[in-house]
Amino acid sequence: MSFVPRLATDKQCTGCFACIDVCNKNAINIVEHYDGHRYVEIDKSKCVGCGMCEQICPVVSNFEYQQSEYSDFYAAWAKNRTHRKTSASGGAFYAMASSVIEQGGVVFGAKIEEPCYVHHQAIETKEELSCLQGSKYTHSNASGNYKLALKYLKEGRMVLFSGTGCQIAGLLSFLKDRTYKGNLVTVDLICGGIPSRILIDKFISQAPYKVKRVLSFRTKEIGWKPRGFRYNLKVEDENGKIYDYANKNNLITTGFSLELTNRYSCYDCPFVGKNRKSDFTIGDYWGCIKYDEEHFDGISLIIAHTDKARQFLSSLRDSLFYDKADMNLAISHNHRLVTGHSIQQYFLERKLLAFLSSQLSDSTFSKIYANTFSNKSPWILLKVIRKVYGIVVNIIDRIGHKQ
Repeated sequence: MSFVPRLATDKQCTGCFACIDVCNKNAINIVEHYDGHRYVEIDKSKCVGCGMCEQICPVVSNFEYQQSEYSDFYAAWAKNRTHRKTSASGGAFYAMASSVIEQGGVVFGAKIEEPCYVHHQAIETKEELSCLQGSKYTHSNASGNYKLALKYLKEGRMVLFSGTGCQIAGLLSFLKDRTYKGNLVTVDLICGGIPSRILIDKFISQAPYKVKRVLSFRTKEIGWKPRGFRYNLKVEDENGKIYDYANKNNLITTGFSLELTNRYSCYDCPFVGKNRKSDFTIGDYWGCIKYDEEHFDGISLIIAHTDKARQFLSSLRDSLFYDKADMNLAISHNHRLVTGHSIQQYFLERKLLAFLSSQLSDSTFSKIYANTFSNKSPWILLKVIRKVYGIVVNIIDRIGHKQ
């Protein structure tokens, strides 16, 4: 074989893995690099040079994701309080997914396995829906699910596919001009980026107990609120004891929020914007100033990008309350909705992640990547240095973008 397809580089690859599903020769493998992220490699002994992976990759093919002419913003919550309370925000996803299942459809989403491995899975019953609920601040392997979604669509079934913007772009690029009888509804998330697997692995290895499973990355046991919401990671040990990290810095949730270990593609994400090719974008309605009595149970932000989405939303009136939201307010408190660029890509912590993870003690690594130190510790200088460095890099970055 002389022709070798061009796939996204490590700095471009989003980990959507649509290229794997389109390869009929199983010539593309997932490999985990020293930075704790999974990438793809071509097995040249199997590759026949058809170039389908290159055509499908939403990065290499420059797949256009900002396409809708206009989008409608809504505040929303599920009318069933039980299901709403078990959701990360207002239960919008649960209401959507329930409707699809009631119509004999299939729902795709991220499921967590013990102790903390996340992958996409298709479900067909409401009883299974709970496994797709809740936020998972780690990479979900969606390979295999694009082909499976096409199979169901060809059978004429309704399919709801949820995921990050890059995963929905991967699905839509994979489907392209393929014909099917079914109805597809795509739901992407307001994404904060994909952190390195190193954070979870080190958290588990450092824990003074044997981790059986991560129960949740965040819950609403003390309520949801539109400002100042804190993560409260919950972990169960092998004896059934629950550990709550609600007010404790830790590698998983603090590490996620610091954005120092994200995939490089997350620092310049091309799949953001208020007008997207997905049907819906959903997330928390941070900054919401209305519905005070509803804040405790959580409020979702729903953005409908297509006429199909608006029609589907109108069919949910019995199970989902929704009301027009202030677009500017929503965007101002959800900057990752429209901003894909992040200066953390220039920080030494990210550039040296692979080296530092192997050379530093667990304690020092946690201090750097999760701020696990007191305000009286000399390590507090790290926060000051980051702040100053961030300001300088931001100024240089803006000047560079203007030129």
